[in-house]
Amino acid sequence: MKISSLTLYITDDCNFNCKYCYQTKGKAYMSEQTLEDALVFYFPYLADRFDLNFYGGEPLLAFDLIKKAISKTSSLNEKLQKKGEYSLTTNGSFMTQEILDFLNNHKFSVELSFDGLAHDLQRKKGSSRKVTNTLKGLLDYPNIQVEVNSVFTSSTIETLYESIKNILSLGVPSVNFSLSTLEPWDEDSLEKYKRELTKLRGLLLRIYEKQGNCPVTNFGELKRGRFSCVAGEDRFVVTPNSDVWGCFLFPDYFKGKERSLEYDKYYFGNLMDFAHDHESIYPKISKNYSKLMMSKFSSAGRDCLFCQYFEHCRVCPINAAFSGAEIGNIPDHICKLKRIEIDEMHKFHNLIT
Repeated sequence: MKISSLTLYITDDCNFNCKYCYQTKGKAYMSEQTLEDALVFYFPYLADRFDLNFYGGEPLLAFDLIKKAISKTSSLNEKLQKKGEYSLTTNGSFMTQEILDFLNNHKFSVELSFDGLAHDLQRKKGSSRKVTNTLKGLLDYPNIQVEVNSVFTSSTIETLYESIKNILSLGVPSVNFSLSTLEPWDEDSLEKYKRELTKLRGLLLRIYEKQGNCPVTNFGELKRGRFSCVAGEDRFVVTPNSDVWGCFLFPDYFKGKERSLEYDKYYFGNLMDFAHDHESIYPKISKNYSKLMMSKFSSAGRDCLFCQYFEHCRVCPINAAFSGAEIGNIPDHICKLKRIEIDEMHKFHNLIT
């Protein structure tokens, strides 16, 4: 077992109640013992260059745990001298001077959830100004790598272009946008999405002509080849309740589906049980994760392998399954959204090459 990414899902508590969020909020926090057990067990199996990620809920609600994790990791690494990179995903509402200094000192990558013009509509009303100030503060620190992730729904999609434009105007070096697909997108919403991407493509071309780079990761490198999820093979997550999964999306997807046939296929077990018998459990469960690849997915009754977009398509199977489909079955509206995105990416790259 050799992994490059470990995520500590340190709490399912959150002070926001975003309309599009797939998570079931709770008040569970990872114990210090679970935190230490996870790091002690996994550290020998981490690659020489590894990522340690902090996730929630809102992970800054458990900032003390993050500090303890970094301290423990540094202690474990005194002899091995591996190269660790740290990251967290946050809504930015709890950012303080102390936290900013800590993130800067440890060279964190921060993914800030900020939806631009749609923020107050679908997150917490009145929070947009606070998050904007947090973003400006993050950008002032030289050792913090900042990326903004903006989420849009079918009802807020018409704000995508202006939102991304405004976020970039603040000096943000990297923006990623995501689409909430929990509910189907009708044809009108799909057309709106296409128009927004066409406008965004024009903006990115102007930026590329001036700067020679593209700050929106969705329009970044146009990858070819079969997409395979590396969850459960190259990455793991430990939850507040000491459960082990291949990716942070799995525990939320399987809430309410405990002990189903699918649950048992992807659940590595309790942390200490897994640590005790991982040589037996890991190959048995990871082989199920290894089947999460585009060549085994289907959409509208047709195998993705035979789609003209296959080589460029990257669909997260669990994200797709949150919309009610079985794992590996891509709902038709997600398929249409991906085709629109790939078409626009092709147009962008054809113009810059």
